[in-house]
Amino acid sequence: MGKLTADIQARFVLCAFSLGFFVITAATFTSLGVVLPAMVSELQWDWTTAGLGFTCLGLACGIGSYLPTITIKRWGLSHTLLAGLALLSVGFMMLFMTATPLSYFCGCILVGTGYCFVGSVPGTYVITHFFKKHSTAFGFYYTVGGLGGVVGPIVVWLATDMLGNWRYHWLLMLGAIIVSVILMLTSLLFTDSKRLKHPPEQALVDTGNQRVYATEQVWTFKEAIRTPQFLLLLAAYSTVLFVGITVNSFSVAHLTEVGITFALASTLLSAEAFCNAISRIFGGFIGEFVEPKIMLQIALLLLGGGMFALSFGQTIITLGFYSFAIGFGFGLTFLSCTVLLVRYFGTGPYLPLFSILNLGATVAAAAPLVCGYLKDVTGTFVPPFLIIGTLPILIFIGICFMQPPRLKQPLTDSSPTQ
Repeated sequence: MGKLTADIQARFVLCAFSLGFFVITAATFTSLGVVLPAMVSELQWDWTTAGLGFTCLGLACGIGSYLPTITIKRWGLSHTLLAGLALLSVGFMMLFMTATPLSYFCGCILVGTGYCFVGSVPGTYVITHFFKKHSTAFGFYYTVGGLGGVVGPIVVWLATDMLGNWRYHWLLMLGAIIVSVILMLTSLLFTDSKRLKHPPEQALVDTGNQRVYATEQVWTFKEAIRTPQFLLLLAAYSTVLFVGITVNSFSVAHLTEVGITFALASTLLSAEAFCNAISRIFGGFIGEFVEPKIMLQIALLLLGGGMFALSFGQTIITLGFYSFAIGFGFGLTFLSCTVLLVRYFGTGPYLPLFSILNLGATVAAAAPLVCGYLKDVTGTFVPPFLIIGTLPILIFIGICFMQPPRLKQPLTDSSPTQ
């Protein structure tokens, strides 16, 4: 380990892993949604096939999300990142050379699995080990990652307009991922390895003197996963992915079909990603003082409203609201679910809980397949957009009744006096 102070170590790791999240976000979900129209046109696919590839990406990302939990414990964080880089390299090369649906599906599966090994699972794991103010650190991490969604469509433009073919997009992204993973590995060389081998101790706090709830109890994974609060957070997390994957997959295709130019439709998607990023740093700051549950409620309402605006909007004001509402709704939901996970159950069981959160949210991977199928049947994306837009409203009702969980057994003698 290099001679760096604990604070510098933490900042170095945070910046490196945030950059990695930025690149993987730009290279996957946002980019694929923008490049799909060109792929469909050149390869003569229908939208069901195109949507199935996005479903494969989401399924692999969700199902594979528990794998880093195992590899981090058995191999360590560095080897986990190297495994992710290997998967991503093969996956992006397959997408670069794809000519058949099978190679497209396989490439998406490899990229989705690799995403788990270099994305939010190891990133948020590192944050829980290096930072006491989780909300602020999570906010910075998710903000930088969210900005990747702004860059993704721009890289597609660069590949198609300047380099002449959408295929070069995958090579550009692969090069960026290689650089970012190397930087993450370098940051780990200068950190105290003991901080990564053992989970952080859960400090007991007096919640009565806190503005924002944080558990004073020591939770285990088995205890936390059985609570209705975890199930509600899982439902909210799944809902935001339903919306996010749908928007990234088909918003550009939908808007161009109703008369919006490709440039404006792509710009709106980038604007949505920018709002997504800004919301996370904003939410991360106020999350230290404002109950994250309130942020989650506001975010769910924004998601529902944004989907309805996307379904019917054709004016610049309505489409602007779509970008704002989906962006802020997505970012705040993603952030508040993560923060509430730590607030409600502590840092001890965080890694497996967050992995299960991603695993359970795999159901959202069905969104592109359903949307693509309904588009082929009805001739428009409006019906699936409306169906998915109702999900956040339903979850909002459940969150309204959610209270912080409490263990049934009495606190230990070391617990603070109530």
